[in-house]
Amino acid sequence: MSYNQVAMSRFWILLATFGAYLPSAALPVLAHRSDVPGGPLDPSVLVVPFCVAFAAAFPLWGWVADRLAPTRVIAVALGLTALAGAAVALAPNEATLVLARAVQGAAAAGVPPAAQAAIAGASAEGEAGRAMSPMMLAVALAVLGGPAVATFVADAAGWTASALAIGSALPLALAGAGARIGGGGEHGARTRVSIARRYNDARGVRAGWIVSACVLAGHWTVLTRIAEALGSGGLGAGDRWIATAPLIGALGLPLVVLAARACDRVGPRAPMVATLAVGALGFALAASAATVGVFLAAAGVGLAIYWAYLPVVAAQVQRSAGAGARGRAAGGLYASMWCAAALAGALASLTPSWRVVLAGAALSWATGAIIALRRFIRAPAIAHAELAATRAA
Repeated sequence: MSYNQVAMSRFWILLATFGAYLPSAALPVLAHRSDVPGGPLDPSVLVVPFCVAFAAAFPLWGWVADRLAPTRVIAVALGLTALAGAAVALAPNEATLVLARAVQGAAAAGVPPAAQAAIAGASAEGEAGRAMSPMMLAVALAVLGGPAVATFVADAAGWTASALAIGSALPLALAGAGARIGGGGEHGARTRVSIARRYNDARGVRAGWIVSACVLAGHWTVLTRIAEALGSGGLGAGDRWIATAPLIGALGLPLVVLAARACDRVGPRAPMVATLAVGALGFALAASAATVGVFLAAAGVGLAIYWAYLPVVAAQVQRSAGAGARGRAAGGLYASMWCAAALAGALASLTPSWRVVLAGAALSWATGAIIALRRFIRAPAIAHAELAATRAA
């Protein structure tokens, strides 16, 4: 396969990741519309079924990706997502909509672990972080830009057309493009796998899963309490700040690239510990903030630096996993993220004070930093590869 075909395959994987995440963030903002089946609805009706099925299906899809070509798994998952997206758009009532939304989440879950396995398999030992960073940016663009895309399309065409375009037409087009491109994601996997890459450090994989759970538990609960913290019952900021505060985190997107480079140069441990320590401090200061300015600055640091975590934990898991276990490693990683976010969100809803929730987020990130300090890979890629080869020999 030529260099151009491999590059095209990688670009398609990024688009596939964007297409898989877009329905998760885009469609819930349309729940208030009267043309939604059973609408207007609470946004949770469109969020919870998708997220629960999304989280539950990751391990199974990861297992499949280890047994089939990952790019083929991505194409199949996109095709199933398209079918489920059509069911969401054409649902006649709320009950059917909830069921279709769950199926959509289960289908879309096949893309992220297979995409990560394909990218890792086609990457050299010393470029895992940098290879993963574009995928994380694709996720960020889908999550942050999805609501705006959905609102724009819905204002022009309504619920049905918007849900079809976002949840069905786009995944179907990407699945077709993937079938034409072929299995470029496996091109590097066959030629670059070494004894070191076959070595499997289960403890390193599990450490990545646990740290991810700590990070997402804290990050998600902070997002759910920003409105309360800035509202009339909290620090008394205006509605404008409540609406725009979560977007402060988008300022951290350049950290995806910087953290990925640091990960490849010095190993995952140092950038992960630094990221989580700074985030924990930010959330702790936000929990005790007495003014709107201090809260926004402190919480904004935590929300922004979150993006540095993504490529580093992906590199940690993929460098620890053996060549035949990349999909399962990634599947467990994504499952830990989403399950922890759901559980933490439920626990936070039982907590009466936003300050307690933010303090809990700081504690969760600090716990993750301690685990990363003890269990994350502390050497650059080349040094770690040599050690793994020695152990595997």
